[in-house]
Amino acid sequence: MKSVLIINESSLLRGFLERQLTEYGFEVSSAINGLDGWTKVRQEKPDGIIMDYHLSRMQSADLLKAIQQDPNLPDIPVVMTASKLEKPQLVEIARLGVRKILSKPVRIDSLLAALTGMLNVAIEVDQTPCILDAHLNDQILFVEIARGFNREKISLLRYKIAELMRLYSVEDPRILVLLTDIEFKKTDGDKLREFLEETMGFVQSAERIRILTVSSKIKEYVTGHPVLRDVEVCATLEEAMDGLLGIKGMESLTAEQNNVQDRFFSSKQELQREAFQLNFASESPVEIALPETSARVAVVDDDMIVREIVKNSFVGTGWHIAPFSNGVEFMEALERGEQYDLLFLDLVMPEMNGFAVLQMLQGQELEIPTIILTGLSRKESVMKAREFGVTSYLIKPIKPDGILTKATEILGTNF
Repeated sequence: MKSVLIINESSLLRGFLERQLTEYGFEVSSAINGLDGWTKVRQEKPDGIIMDYHLSRMQSADLLKAIQQDPNLPDIPVVMTASKLEKPQLVEIARLGVRKILSKPVRIDSLLAALTGMLNVAIEVDQTPCILDAHLNDQILFVEIARGFNREKISLLRYKIAELMRLYSVEDPRILVLLTDIEFKKTDGDKLREFLEETMGFVQSAERIRILTVSSKIKEYVTGHPVLRDVEVCATLEEAMDGLLGIKGMESLTAEQNNVQDRFFSSKQELQREAFQLNFASESPVEIALPETSARVAVVDDDMIVREIVKNSFVGTGWHIAPFSNGVEFMEALERGEQYDLLFLDLVMPEMNGFAVLQMLQGQELEIPTIILTGLSRKESVMKAREFGVTSYLIKPIKPDGILTKATEILGTNF
């Protein structure tokens, strides 16, 4: 049995990797910071290490140097995860024995491929086509599964839900599960059960969960299962939402949020992005220009007050905030070679509105994670924005305490 040491300061990511790698047959241990990692490297002499670049108590580069210089330690292959690295940093860690650098959010297939290559072991990964999307509005968590059930993605879901609940300080969520575009087969039963059991672990009782599906096979399976039968299966959105909103103490959703949520309730639509990046695609080369602590954020809004609210929300983070009063100014900055990790975008502006910006970004094949700033109540406008790949939004008037939280969720600093 091969041993793996995980050195990462995210308890969510450590928990996920410990569970998954143990299921794959590895002997797994973990460390909470660089110093703890150095102690356990010397004690355990693992066959492989998965470590994050950004560590406290002992920097990753110092840890790698210590491993190289210790004559009692074997040559231990290292896989490193990182969000933002400059070229000199990449060169340095490559010289220190790092075999593979994976950009965050971590893609489990790329991580497993790196492990199998450097430890010479075989791992079978569920390759079932599957898209998962998780979105939180007030105290309602919307979870959609489309195309099929994938065991690895279902396993990750519990950690993503926990992350959302922590970010938004939600202790008692209501969960709406949308099962769309799925041809339910007998072999899917165990995966569906695992998925629903994971979800039920976050609520106080089964009445706080509703399943929305038109599949009679799924309804038959859930209602006939001894553990799942208390979860209500609904065929219409109205029925599902009435059940969730009817619980005593639940605040009503705003009209704007209801319009946005309509986007989730069509079994015909294609999900363009995954909220937590667990798609099975080959890892693209790491071309990272900025350190994690210096994310560049563009704010495009004709309202000066909105621009200032967003800018002030990031005071003390070390992030660079670039305000623009309209789409023309923002596109001109891109033409000058400016690059941004995140975009806050108003939909209604003079000279060039938000839709035109999204269209130009798409035409130039520029992918910038985007948070829409909107006071619109017409669902067609939000649906149109989502057609360009936008996956998140903030309703005006925006709340300063929610801006940094939303940015953290979108950029996935923990994953």
